[in-house]
Amino acid sequence: PKTSLSLDQYQGRKFDYMLSNPPFGQSWKKEEEFIKNEAKDTSGRFNYGLPRVSDGALLFLQHLIHKMEPKGSRIGIVFNGSPLFTGDAGSGESEIRKSILEKDLLEAIIMLPDRLFFNTGIVTYIWILNNNKESIRKNKVQLINAKEFYKHAKIKLGEKSKEIDVDQRKEVLKLYCDFKENKNSKIYNKDYFQYTKITI
Repeated sequence: PKTSLSLDQYQGRKFDYMLSNPPFGQSWKKEEEFIKNEAKDTSGRFNYGLPRVSDGALLFLQHLIHKMEPKGSRIGIVFNGSPLFTGDAGSGESEIRKSILEKDLLEAIIMLPDRLFFNTGIVTYIWILNNNKESIRKNKVQLINAKEFYKHAKIKLGEKSKEIDVDQRKEVLKLYCDFKENKNSKIYNKDYFQYTKITI
């Protein structure tokens, strides 16, 4: 079956805001030939790099980045830990993250509590990307720890046993909007996240 990776139903369109919760650990093996061909196109969606075939999360993110309105656009996307940590220096995943940082698109990453989803108990992360950052945020990445911002759900549904209530959402939003360092908010220069692996 085709996904939005090989069946782009918004060709040529750009958007001001995009929200996405792509599938975690989704293989793109069945679409490999199409995606590898498009990756050769310097104006295509996947020219930042290709992740391992077993996980297409960073392909979904590139799909959204390609559709950012050049005058100013924001992306909010929910990931598991894989796009953050998978891939050594020089790997496809590392090259994609490098391109995102070099273009100064990554604005914030918010760590959420575990057990928020029906079918998995894992910790998830919201990535916020912005191609028109405020001057104070330029070349900076904000990390927000919202792992303890939850209440136990009254009814457990599958793996889902926690929820973030309205007041807690406002607290997380305030951490983001204030853009200040405290115990739940850290701010780093984008170069802090770039590294080189040397084999000796």
